[in-house]
Amino acid sequence: MIAPAIRVVEADDAAVPALARVYADAYPVMDIASAEALAGATERMRATLERPGTRYVVAERDGAVVGAMRLYDYTMNVRGIDAAAGGVGAVAVSLAHKRQGIARALIGWYLDFYREREAPFAILHPFRPDFYRALGFGYGTPIQRYGFRPAALRSDGARGTVRLLDEGDFDAILACTERVRRTTNGAIARQPWALRQALGDPIRFVGVEEGGTLRGLMLTMVKLGSPETQNRNRLVVRDVIYEEPAHLAALLGYLRAQQDQFAEILIETQDPAMYLAADDPRDGSDRIIAPPGAHRVAETALGMMYRILDLERAFAHLGTAERPLVLRVDVDDAFYAPTAQAMTFRLSPTGAPQRDDEAAPDATLRIGIADLSSLLVGSLALRDLVRHRLASIEPASALASVARAFAADQPPASTARF
Repeated sequence: MIAPAIRVVEADDAAVPALARVYADAYPVMDIASAEALAGATERMRATLERPGTRYVVAERDGAVVGAMRLYDYTMNVRGIDAAAGGVGAVAVSLAHKRQGIARALIGWYLDFYREREAPFAILHPFRPDFYRALGFGYGTPIQRYGFRPAALRSDGARGTVRLLDEGDFDAILACTERVRRTTNGAIARQPWALRQALGDPIRFVGVEEGGTLRGLMLTMVKLGSPETQNRNRLVVRDVIYEEPAHLAALLGYLRAQQDQFAEILIETQDPAMYLAADDPRDGSDRIIAPPGAHRVAETALGMMYRILDLERAFAHLGTAERPLVLRVDVDDAFYAPTAQAMTFRLSPTGAPQRDDEAAPDATLRIGIADLSSLLVGSLALRDLVRHRLASIEPASALASVARAFAADQPPASTARF
């Protein structure tokens, strides 16, 4: 099979209408079902290509568009140090060219594109986690969806004034988001164009101010009940960020006050302890997961996935070690040759890891690139990977010291959607 030609699309490119058609077929949810809708989608894509830090890429064969994807330039906090990260979304293949390696070719091109720009990491939200794991992407932090009765939420210790935000709060939202991002592992810098678009959507930005400064915020949207239970509406809460626990308490107080209008508050978060926000954390289903007394409090899902593009640059994010350690890392990567190699690093209490392939290792870590990516960003622990036979340490007695070297203060958390 002839490999497709892959290139970046420009705003005035003749391929844009064909690009829109590929997306109309691949994503029926876009509801592009008429010539008018297709023309509108084409113009929206042309406008998108004018935005900084985002681009469409097409795969072509014999001059026809057979696949596409959208790329995003991001800055991501990884263990307290900013890193360039390449995001990919909207990966699509023409209906007539399925199972011909088009998607794999696009992803390989995407990895090369950001590695050449010295980005240590690639990130995505997977449509098929199994497909992307086979291409070397590791699991991120699980997302929990909690369902609370509004009256059960705790607001004790709240500080600040809660109000609805709008376009006039644009600068304050950016500033608050960036302050929180700098202290949050995995957080991605918010792009101004994406914020402007969100502020124009039919959702509510709710913020808490203290001393004239925005200190926390969340996004809310209404989820209607069924026709038979029209008064049992739910309020969905996303992207909760805050600088101090007292500011979270203020936001929870706002949600508690909605009990006359909403039967349930659904909070989507990567905080596994969010059930502590309520006096009664049960989600209202009355389901017992493990009889006799394990009440369901949340639904769990896997979201963002991470991939290392450059081993040496990625390992710099580990920072200092508790004690000196020479670690050889033998990486299995069947998809991408640049990260299918072995490297030796000197870890020390005085600086970031330094590559030294001539040093005699104290321990050797054998691991696949997907799980190494999760381990390095902090979403998985080494002991769990060893326990599930996804990694090995030699000698086995070195497991504790190597696990401490990879331990993260917090798992990665990100509210970015792309």
